[in-house]
Amino acid sequence: MYRQSETKNQPKESSKNDNKELIVQLEKQVSISIWIQTIGKIMEALYLTELLRQSEEIGTDPYENQIVQGVWIQTIGQFLEAVGVTKEVLSSENPGQLEGATLANIGDWIQGIGAIYEAHAGRQVIAEEREQGVSNLFVP
Repeated sequence: MYRQSETKNQPKESSKNDNKELIVQLEKQVSISIWIQTIGKIMEALYLTELLRQSEEIGTDPYENQIVQGVWIQTIGQFLEAVGVTKEVLSSENPGQLEGATLANIGDWIQGIGAIYEAHAGRQVIAEEREQGVSNLFVP
């Protein structure tokens, strides 16, 4: 009877171990994905900054500047989130995981603030362009 229960429990334990390994692997893939997003966000911020520098019309508009500032704020938040998630995934101790999760959450909040800042400026640019009847509009 003991052998029967031992045999029955082995597949469950094996399944639990397989599930834990899968979860760890998926967490690592999420971390990598967030770093890919971070690289994309950095590229966006750099290109928008260069666009702002090159364009005489855009460079003088305070709302266009605010859009770029909002993207940079989001970029900082995205970077903090990536560092936090990576710390969370790589940490084997609960305090380290909690610190990582906290940092990732702070990054999320900063991204949200940057998005609101950018969206508000974008709305103002659209309103100005609508008043002027301009059809050549680029609001990222």
